[in-house]
Amino acid sequence: MNAYKEKMRTRMNLVSFAAAGAALIFAGLMLYRDHLPVLPSFIKGFHIGAFIGFEVVAAWYLGKCMRARKNDTEMKKLYIAENDERTGLIFRNASTLGMSIVLIGLGVAAIVSGFFNANVFFTLMGSLIFVLIVFYTLLIYYARKL
Repeated sequence: MNAYKEKMRTRMNLVSFAAAGAALIFAGLMLYRDHLPVLPSFIKGFHIGAFIGFEVVAAWYLGKCMRARKNDTEMKKLYIAENDERTGLIFRNASTLGMSIVLIGLGVAAIVSGFFNANVFFTLMGSLIFVLIVFYTLLIYYARKL
């Protein structure tokens, strides 16, 4: 259980660092908004919502981990939930199907958008190529690892 506590401490440090870094970057961009291009209000709203959402999730996760570190029963529950083979298999199957749907959806969307707008087409093709590169890189990595 000590190894799991150390793993959890590392995760908490990474989440804390990411949340602090995001807050600093967001604050810096908000301070220098006058020097940045003018954005439509819905993009500003999305930025604010994404930042607040990330910070709330990070605070929730840190709170959950802090409570679990003080209570051995909660720590054991988290450990079991994280290492449950059934949950892992369900997640893996859902991820496989989800990746197939994303690849097919991006491909079809890129083809259809090519008839209407070149910018949208190239954006979707770039996204499709990026997802394919990530997918095949991970596939090769795990094939060598196992």
